[in-house]
Amino acid sequence: TDLNKIVENLRAVEGVLSVEINDIVQTTPIISKNPNRKNPNQLTNDEHVGNLWGFNNMNVKDLHALLNGMKPQKVAKIYILDTGVDGKHEDLQGVFFSTNPSYNSDKVGHGTHCAGIAAAVSNNEKGIASFSPNTNFVLVTSIKVLNDNGGGTQEGIIDGIIEAADAGADVISMSLGGMSNGERQAAYTEAVEYANRAGAIVVVAAGNSDDDAADYCPANAAGVITVSAIDENNNKAEFSNYINNVAMGIAAPGVNIYSTTPNNSYQYMNGTSMATPYVAGLLGVMKSLNPNLTTSEAYNILKNSGIDTQNTTQTGKLIQAAEAVKRVLNQ
Repeated sequence: TDLNKIVENLRAVEGVLSVEINDIVQTTPIISKNPNRKNPNQLTNDEHVGNLWGFNNMNVKDLHALLNGMKPQKVAKIYILDTGVDGKHEDLQGVFFSTNPSYNSDKVGHGTHCAGIAAAVSNNEKGIASFSPNTNFVLVTSIKVLNDNGGGTQEGIIDGIIEAADAGADVISMSLGGMSNGERQAAYTEAVEYANRAGAIVVVAAGNSDDDAADYCPANAAGVITVSAIDENNNKAEFSNYINNVAMGIAAPGVNIYSTTPNNSYQYMNGTSMATPYVAGLLGVMKSLNPNLTTSEAYNILKNSGIDTQNTTQTGKLIQAAEAVKRVLNQ
């Protein structure tokens, strides 16, 4: 009952720049019940690659052909800020590195699913594949900012962004968020600016409420790339928030997405949560080829190399993996 008075008193303290409520954030995986499978031309030897319909829509076949035999400038590090990641999963252990043992398990499954989308080991005859045809381009790790029920706080997420930036993250992927207002962006924006200065690109889910992403944070924070979700026919997913009013919006597959889940299992899920690590995974490959790539440079490449969806105004352009990487190489 005294919250408003407490906030007013804090704002009056000398040296306080801003005050925000420490919002509660909750992520809930949307399990797919009737997946439609489109075989992506068996471009790898992975057992379940035929379930990755999005590879056709994003032209991953040409990307793998382009990257095979290529030596990157560095191995880019993708940080998944989520419910943890099962680092021992058969399709992740070849690219997973640990920063803290407490982050290397996942009772919810959400973080592990995102990690597989971003960086599953391709061509190991197991599970699924990612944008990287081998283990030369990206590594993936976890910072656990959501608890074993999928919940967390804004403070915890911001701490995770800073931790990832300090650890040398190239890409920070956040499939999380909540409602926002004009007073709930300053802290996120400061944290993103800090990460950008450290060389990290921050990628955030638009949200799953068929609403304006500008009303959700951190989707509306300055400096982030905000990701909407499309379905197999390149329509905006029914649940996806639209990105008309955010600065840097882009689209990726987010319906019936098959990926890793804990204990060497796999599952289909829906959400902008799934679209986000697709963008993070592609950005990881791009950063491996040009480690100095900034957020604005990367976004312009994704946008200018992307293709129209059925609802481009609402979704942004759909990422095209091979064309984006070609533009990085030609810079």
